[in-house]
Amino acid sequence: MTEVFYYIQANLACFLILGLILYKINHGIDRQTSTVILRRLIIVLMTYFFSDSIWIFLDSGVVNIPHPVMIVVSIIPFVLIVCSSYFWFVYCEILQQDKLILTRKGALISSIPILITVILIISASFTGIVFYFDENNHIKNGPLYGILVLVPLGYMAYASIKGFYRAFTQGRYMDHIVYLTIGVFPFIPIITGVLQVIFIYIPFMCYGATFSIMLIYLATLENLISMDSLTQVNNRNQMHKYLIRKMKNPSPNLSLYLMIIDIDHFKEINDTYGHIEGDKALVRVANAMKDACQAHRNRFFVSRFGGDEFIVIAETEYKGEVNWLSEKIRSNVKLYNDKADVPYNLSVCVGIAEYDYTNPVPIPSLIARADSDLYHMKHART
Repeated sequence: MTEVFYYIQANLACFLILGLILYKINHGIDRQTSTVILRRLIIVLMTYFFSDSIWIFLDSGVVNIPHPVMIVVSIIPFVLIVCSSYFWFVYCEILQQDKLILTRKGALISSIPILITVILIISASFTGIVFYFDENNHIKNGPLYGILVLVPLGYMAYASIKGFYRAFTQGRYMDHIVYLTIGVFPFIPIITGVLQVIFIYIPFMCYGATFSIMLIYLATLENLISMDSLTQVNNRNQMHKYLIRKMKNPSPNLSLYLMIIDIDHFKEINDTYGHIEGDKALVRVANAMKDACQAHRNRFFVSRFGGDEFIVIAETEYKGEVNWLSEKIRSNVKLYNDKADVPYNLSVCVGIAEYDYTNPVPIPSLIARADSDLYHMKHART
C-alpha cells in the first residue's frame, strides 16, 4: 500500500505543476497555434496523471470493483499517454513551420498510427492482443504489447530527428535554436515512457513528461523575451548578447560585420496610411531580411534594433559577401512590397561596419560606425 501512496503522490505533484503552467498559459497573451497545441498536450497529460492514479489505487485491490469497470479504468491511461505523444508530434511540426500538419489531409495521415493503436487498446478487453487481465484484474502483457511503446516512440523520435536535422541545415540563427530544442526535448519522455511500460508500477512517465513540459514552457518564455513580438525576429537585447559572444569568440577565417538597416520615409507611411499599415511595412521588411539571410547557415543574425531600424550581424569570408547581402536585402524589400500591392514604395538603406578584433571597440561605437555609413548612403541617394 505504501508503493501505491507514493505512486499517487508523484502523479498529484506533477498534476499540480502542470496545472500551474496551464494557468500561466491561459492568462498569457500568446495565442499562437503552437501554444494552443501545448495547452491541449498539458490537459491530456493532467488527465493521464489523474486517471493513472485512479488505476493504481483500484489495481492495488483496496476496493473490490467489477471486472468491466477495471477494464475501463485501465484502458483510459493507455489511451491518454498514446494521444499525448501525438500532440507532442503536432506541436513540434508547428514549431518547425510544417504547414501540412494543419491541413485535413496531413492531420488524417499523421494520426493513422494513433487511431490504430487506440483501437487495439480499446479492443484489449476481448482480444488480449496488446494486454489482458488475469483473474485478479491485473494487467498482463499481450503479444503486441510493444506497440504501446513503438507508436509513441515513433512520433517523438521522428520529431527529434527532424529537429536535429533542421538545426544543422537551416540558415537562420533563431530557427537553429528552436530546432535544436525540438531535437533534445523528446529524449526525456522517450526514456521515461519506455521505463514506464517495462516497470508498469513505477511512475517514471509522470516525472519525465512534467520535466519536459517545464523545459518547453521555459524555452517558450525565453523565446518571447528574446523575440520582437511584431516582426518575429530577435530583439535588441538578444542582439547584444549574440554580438558580445561573437566579439569574444571569433570564428576562424571569418570577419565580423554589423549592418544597420533603416526604412526610408517610414514616418510618412505612418502619417499617411496609419500605424497599422506602418506595422505591416515593418513585418514586410523583417520577412525580406530573413529570406535574404538564409543563404549561409547560422552566419547571419537578424534583429530589430528599435523603431524602423534593424541590425544584422554577419560573419563572412570577405567584404564582398556583405555587400551582396546588402543588395539582396534591398531587392527583397522591393520584391515583398510589390507582392503586397500597397499604394506606397518601400525601400531601405544599409550601413556597414567591420569589427576589428585587433582593435576592439564597445558595441555602441561599432553601431555608431555603421550608423555613420548609413548616413552617408542616405545622403548619396538624395
